[in-house]
Amino acid sequence: MNYEELISQLTPVQKAIKDAAAAAARQQKALQKNEDLGNIPEMKKAMAALEDTVSALQAGLQEAEKLVSGFDTQEYFISGDFTRQLLESCEAKGVDVQGEKGVYQMFPYKIRVVADEEHAAEVWMDRKKVNSVRPSQIAETIRAGRAKLYSANFNVENFMGDLAEAYETARLRSDSKNTRDGTTIALAKIYKYLAPTARARKDYDAQAFAFDLARAYEKGPDAWVTKDGKRFDLGTSRNGSGYRVLSSTGVENYISTLRHIVNTEE
Repeated sequence: MNYEELISQLTPVQKAIKDAAAAAARQQKALQKNEDLGNIPEMKKAMAALEDTVSALQAGLQEAEKLVSGFDTQEYFISGDFTRQLLESCEAKGVDVQGEKGVYQMFPYKIRVVADEEHAAEVWMDRKKVNSVRPSQIAETIRAGRAKLYSANFNVENFMGDLAEAYETARLRSDSKNTRDGTTIALAKIYKYLAPTARARKDYDAQAFAFDLARAYEKGPDAWVTKDGKRFDLGTSRNGSGYRVLSSTGVENYISTLRHIVNTEE
C-alpha cells in the first residue's frame, strides 16, 4: 500500500469522524441551552444523544487508528515505492532532480531518503528531517521553498563584494607565481576562502553558495560589479564541472570560475 491508498481508505472514516464531531458540538450546545433554561427533560435528551454520538466518534477513531497503525512505513520505503512516487511528484511539479540511490539534488536542496532494515524510514531535506511520508506533499514543499527562495531579496552587489574579497585572497595565496589581477580562478577554490572554517561551511554550505551563484548569474553580467566598481566575469563550464545551478525558469548551467575584468586604461 502507498500513502495515497491509505488516504483513500481514511477519507470515509474521516468524514464519519467529522460528522460525529459536528453533531457532538450541536448536542453540547443544546445541553448548555436547556441547562440555562432549567429544562431537565430536554437536558436528558441532549445527553442521551450526545452519548450515542460520542460512541460513534470513538468507533471512527478506532477505525482510523487501525488503518494508520497498519500502514507499514518502513516497507513503503524499502520497496522503493516512496522514492518512485516522490520523483514522479517532483516531475509533475516541475522540480528538477539529479542523483540516485536515495541521495538527490533538487536545487537548491539536497534530499536524502533513508530506507533500510536498520533505520526508521526517513526523509531529510538538507540537515532537517521532514515530518511527512506523503511524496506529493514533500514535492510541494520543495517547489514552494524554491519559489520562496527565488522571490526573497538578494543583494547581488553585497554578494559580489564578498566574492571579490575571497577572489583576491585566493589570488594572493595561489601557489602560482604568475597569478596576476585578472587571472581566472576556480570558484571551488574561492569558496574555501569565502567559508574558511568548518563552522562557516556549516552555516554557509556549498549548496547555499551555488544558490547565491545562481541568483547572481541570472541577473546577468551588468550586475557582477562590486560597490567600488570592480567588474567580474562568472565563467561557465561545458563539461559539467563546477557548480550546477538552475535559473528560476529551470535553465541549467555549470559555473566554474571567476575573473576580475581589469580595465587596462586605468
